[in-house]
Amino acid sequence: MSTTNKESLLPLNPMHLPELPSWFPIAWGWWASVGGTLLCLLTLWLAYRWNKKRLAPKKAALRLIQAGGKPAEAFELLRQAALCYYPREEVAKLTGKEWYAFLDTQVKSPLFLDNYELWQVALYSKEPLINASELVSHCSQWVDEALPPKRRRAKVG
Repeated sequence: MSTTNKESLLPLNPMHLPELPSWFPIAWGWWASVGGTLLCLLTLWLAYRWNKKRLAPKKAALRLIQAGGKPAEAFELLRQAALCYYPREEVAKLTGKEWYAFLDTQVKSPLFLDNYELWQVALYSKEPLINASELVSHCSQWVDEALPPKRRRAKVG
């Protein structure tokens, strides 16, 4: 008994393949990755805003000091900038040599106490000074180096 090849095949239905897996809903790991990325971006954005807000008085003081040309105006702007960053109770009461000493303790190289007499002439004389631009640059340098204050600083007063 010989059977042909056609007769030996069983009558089977055609093969049905399952549907391809969809992208949605995605696995929890992908949600965690997206959430972590968003959290990192939010943290970076908040840090940028905080730093921008923290440096705003310094940038404004530098811009105004460099725009003006008189040492008395620059010195007043320096005092206002210092009041933005240092405790008012500590800074507002300082005058004269105590104020200059405070300024010098906040920077690496002293700029003000060594030039005390020159600053007194610049602040209280109506005559223009020859080296007024040097005094204005000292104010600009102090604002640039001392603000915002470092965590560890010397106390004066």
